[in-house]
Amino acid sequence: MFSKPVRFGLLIVGLFITAALIYRAVVDEASLGRAYREAAAHSRAATQALQALHDLRASLHAYVAPGQGVPFWSRRAQDSINTLREQLAALEAALTPHGQSVKVALDAVEQLAAAERRTRDHARRGETLLAGDVVFNELRDVTAAAIEQVHQAHGRLDAASDARTSALRNEQGMLAAAGVVVWVLIAGLLVVPTPPLPDKKPEEWRQELATAIKKPIPREPGQTAAAAATPSAPVAPVAPMPPGVAVKAINDVAEICADLSTLSDVGALSGALERAAGVLDAGGVIVWLASNDGASLAPVASFGFDQKLVSRIGRIPRDSANLTAAAYRENVSRVSAATPEAPSALAVALCGPSGTVGVLSVELKPGVAADEGRVALASIIAAQLATLAAPLPSAAPMTPAPKAPKGPKAPEAPRSAAV
Repeated sequence: MFSKPVRFGLLIVGLFITAALIYRAVVDEASLGRAYREAAAHSRAATQALQALHDLRASLHAYVAPGQGVPFWSRRAQDSINTLREQLAALEAALTPHGQSVKVALDAVEQLAAAERRTRDHARRGETLLAGDVVFNELRDVTAAAIEQVHQAHGRLDAASDARTSALRNEQGMLAAAGVVVWVLIAGLLVVPTPPLPDKKPEEWRQELATAIKKPIPREPGQTAAAAATPSAPVAPVAPMPPGVAVKAINDVAEICADLSTLSDVGALSGALERAAGVLDAGGVIVWLASNDGASLAPVASFGFDQKLVSRIGRIPRDSANLTAAAYRENVSRVSAATPEAPSALAVALCGPSGTVGVLSVELKPGVAADEGRVALASIIAAQLATLAAPLPSAAPMTPAPKAPKGPKAPEAPRSAAV
């Protein structure tokens, strides 16, 4: 129970934290833009360097080809050497922070420039054999080594850029999860009611207390004085969740959401669903995704249930009379109380930009109630799962199974309460 100034202070703190998280996310987005531009510039430099190497090799071959003009190919060779120097210098500057270098390629440029001058002189004097010896013997290995090192430098720069962008994306996901945790915690603190205190003077309080002490204990007809004097046992109140346990559950959900933000498909959910089941005190969890036409739901990931049972359940039609289908149709969270046959269960809709795309169904452990706190935690996990959801293809017409030979009928597998 908090007073109005404390509640207002919580809101202000939440706004400041949110502003800081947003600022950091904007800074990360700017860093991502710079990383993409740098990666494009490095790729362009490597491509132009390779093109210059190939052009230079072609120009040198043209020196010894009959009928080719030496002045034309000389100008082209000089242009290729100048371009090669510029692009290799750009690659060298980009590789230096990573402890890499293109020194072999830079040394090869000087060797190629000197060989080009000798080849040009031989070609002008008509010494075709000497020019061909320089081109096809001396320069072949030098050119190949330079091309190989440029390819390696391009690969290293691409790997460094991918690692940087991946780290920034992960940080943005953690910032979003932290924002969700902060506001869930603040909301949990703000919903604690503050009962109004009656405006009474101290004398009035003392008078009411004295009256209550002097008031006789009422008796039922036929009740003895000893029985009336024995007070009835009070009803034990429901123990609230300790603050430390509540904060731990929220932190666990935040870590689960952060891990889910790094996944790219629903096929890698096993570990996350196991941790979510531990936070929710659940015996089993199933993720259902809708088909493209929205007519049915199919289980795509589960924890705590036998896979044969999940496969036997199969697709659930949209109009089915169960908890999962109702949550999908109505786009709301649905819960069911425990019965002698099944424990409590809850189902939370997965909402995407185009509407409901699936359902997260949870079967709680025996003795665990589907209260508002667990529904809220499941809703946070479902919101993160919705980012991985993709509509499934429509169900194909089922082919009737061949008739089994007559014999004793096998017992039917029990249906889970999470369906």
